[in-house]
Amino acid sequence: MNLSQSFKAWYTSTPVLRFLFSILRTIKPVAVFGKTAFVTRYNDVADVLTRQEDFTVYQIDGYKMAEMGNNMILGMDASLEATRDKEVLRQVIRRNDLDFIRIFIRGKGAELIAAAKEERQIDVVNGYARVAAVRLVAGYFGVPADEKKMMEWQRALFNEAFVNLNNDPAILQKGMVAGKEVTTLITALIAERQQQPGRLQDNVLDRLIEKQKDLPWLDDEAVKRNILCILGVVENTSKVVTHVIDQLLRRPAVMAKARAAAMAGDLYTLRDYCFEALRFNPHNPAILRFCKNGSAVGQGTRHQTKIPPGTTVYAATLSAMFDPQVVSRPREFNPARKVDYLHFGHGPHICTGRYISEVTVPELVSGLLQLKNLRRAKGRKGQIIYDQLVFPNSLYLDFD
Repeated sequence: MNLSQSFKAWYTSTPVLRFLFSILRTIKPVAVFGKTAFVTRYNDVADVLTRQEDFTVYQIDGYKMAEMGNNMILGMDASLEATRDKEVLRQVIRRNDLDFIRIFIRGKGAELIAAAKEERQIDVVNGYARVAAVRLVAGYFGVPADEKKMMEWQRALFNEAFVNLNNDPAILQKGMVAGKEVTTLITALIAERQQQPGRLQDNVLDRLIEKQKDLPWLDDEAVKRNILCILGVVENTSKVVTHVIDQLLRRPAVMAKARAAAMAGDLYTLRDYCFEALRFNPHNPAILRFCKNGSAVGQGTRHQTKIPPGTTVYAATLSAMFDPQVVSRPREFNPARKVDYLHFGHGPHICTGRYISEVTVPELVSGLLQLKNLRRAKGRKGQIIYDQLVFPNSLYLDFD
């Protein structure tokens, strides 16, 4: 890492961002710098994420998804199409699937831990969380693929859609190739299963195909568009699990309590520990929106601020989760908080798979916590190493 990259890694790190956001929250809660705005208080962040007519997503990442040949609901603004897609996803990604998902991900995690026991060392990222999530994509969502390729596709697509703010041509090219390849796979899977209607299985893709006979608008393009919700599974799951276990390791007393919950099989308590830990280093410190026509944030308050037309808005969820007006004693670690953490967004674009994450994350973290004398590997290996300063590439842990 050169000097420029090191400086960028420092000023985009969570502790530095949290400090800078705390200053803005106090002196300028809605700060506009040219065509960029930062919104830092909890209620204002929630307001921005709720007002989808004023603060849109297509100009942020939707157009990139379209260019890569992968229109999906993450990049769609308010429309009849988006409304129908959200409803059909609710019907095929069911809340009563959670018990199956829990057992499935627990089993996959156990397999990966068993494979690591001889070395007594496990890479939380590529030896555990990413692999388990890819297997969930195959086993529950119904999109099997070479595991290494699926991880490459998801990383490349996420980097281009959500990270490549400076339009790096190398990142763009990888995203375009990944988009074409994953589209080819899904198109082939749809065609293959449509030829065997009596043999459809109980997974998300097959449920969408089954619904085609009752929903005339659900053509093959719509099925593909909706099953592409899988693109939020692998990298998000991996990053969340990695950040959670890293934060617990930083707090031995807290980790001991979280481990006790894991050993007792109390996954509800452990879930609370996980998402409180994630508050200190969230997988996404800000959610971007675009204000095409101009608007105002903080309406009715002393800090009400005009947002000029054509402004990119950073709704700083990291800052919101440390706003003392909503989150009491924000610097304390308190798993008993009763607050919407904003980890999965807020409003119309709240993550479709948030309930799945509330199962998969504590299950995968539990598997690690139950290992005897879990600790960081020595040296740099025992710290999170990132790709593009965004997605974890590795975090090695030792155990007895």
